[in-house]
Amino acid sequence: MIVHVNGVEIEADTFGEPGRAAVLLLAGAGSSKDFWRPEFCRRLADAAGLVIRYDMRDTGQSVGYPLGEPGYTLIGLADDAVALLDHFGVERAHLVGISMGGAVAQLIGIDHGDRVASLTLIATSSGAEGLPGPTERMRAHFAAKPVGDLFEQQVAAWRAFAAHSAPFDEAAAREVIAEEHARTKNIEAANSNVHATERVDSWYDRLPQITAPTTVLHGDEDPLFPIEHGESLAATIPGAELRTLPRVGHELPARAWDAVIAAIADQATTDWDRRADRLAAQAVAVGQPTAWFDRLYAEGVRGDVNMPWNRQKPGLALEERLKGESGQGKRGLVVGCGLGVDAGFLASLGFATTAFDVSETAIEVARERHPGVDFHVADLFRLPEQWLWAFDLVVEIFTVQALPESVRAEASAAVASLLAPDGTLFVVANAREEGTIPDGPPWPLTRSQLDGFAVKGVTAVSIERRDSQWIGEFTR
Repeated sequence: MIVHVNGVEIEADTFGEPGRAAVLLLAGAGSSKDFWRPEFCRRLADAAGLVIRYDMRDTGQSVGYPLGEPGYTLIGLADDAVALLDHFGVERAHLVGISMGGAVAQLIGIDHGDRVASLTLIATSSGAEGLPGPTERMRAHFAAKPVGDLFEQQVAAWRAFAAHSAPFDEAAAREVIAEEHARTKNIEAANSNVHATERVDSWYDRLPQITAPTTVLHGDEDPLFPIEHGESLAATIPGAELRTLPRVGHELPARAWDAVIAAIADQATTDWDRRADRLAAQAVAVGQPTAWFDRLYAEGVRGDVNMPWNRQKPGLALEERLKGESGQGKRGLVVGCGLGVDAGFLASLGFATTAFDVSETAIEVARERHPGVDFHVADLFRLPEQWLWAFDLVVEIFTVQALPESVRAEASAAVASLLAPDGTLFVVANAREEGTIPDGPPWPLTRSQLDGFAVKGVTAVSIERRDSQWIGEFTR
């Protein structure tokens, strides 16, 4: 279909069901949407959601320009992609870009980060200085005199870009090229105009501004951008993961589809626990260990993922501990309250209950669900002074374990600082053995780490291990 976006005509089509997570595919220089094969798109749609592919300017049926006179830059191509999301009513999309399409995706991630749910960058580069250039055989291909017509020249280029340790699928290459020649308004302009666009300033120094969870996929035989380019990209974007595609060049052969689709589907998952892993890794990488909570809750409210920590009942251990107890005349506080179910339980027992979470989104939901609780947006590492030594019951369930070990001691001490004299601190955390290395989030606590709550006059009353959890009670 032809759509009118950003002042131009763009040809686009979709695979999959509207309403699911959107995946936008960005092809490389001179390539139309035909690069993304229908079978690949159907399989990706089954695994990830609504797949959108389109002809970039000068390719396929999209707007074309005279040979040698491109009326756009990479910035314009990035703006086209964002406008295309507007057309399809997509607030945030998972962007998948290969080669130049990966460069465009990077620019969108930098300049339009609020529109990007994740980035999957294939066979592209960070643009850092000092990276190795094309391989010798790639340089030889560029230097050789073209043989045959444009069609045969393109077949030769596909062969040169492919891995040499695996058979070249010439039939597949010819099929794509034939479709592009049949659909493109000016095939010569499609293959040359993008290389004649006005250069944009390097954005390498801005890559750390990317906030979207990022996967870098790079062939270990890429002759245009050797693997060091992918390594540099993954090292520069906070929290990015590098996955190497074995026996793959500067290409997307059908034998690599399974790995590529799996990587994209990992990013587009509605499983909040898996999504939390990616968001937390990125937050920790930039030194903001609590920043991922609100992003995850916001995605839950939008429906991008299932609502995280969406319990309808209080924690079983807490319910058992407070069975038959009255909170009348006592102040209770819930640390990292999330959507507020434990705080609502305390309030139902008569506690004057305060609860806080670093996520503004979670607190908005909690206030709607549990109007009898005094909810606040607050950071465990910057607690209001009036809360210190102020609560008769402090409940900490699974919050400290959601923070990396680098801030574990500080977080535990902050929780303990809330406890009033003769009060009770009730702690529940997943358990692990001493000397083991956790792969979080969460980062379960060892027995010695549980003792981190016993600081500044706080002492342990009882600590027991029930299956895979610690149940601890402390007093001041």
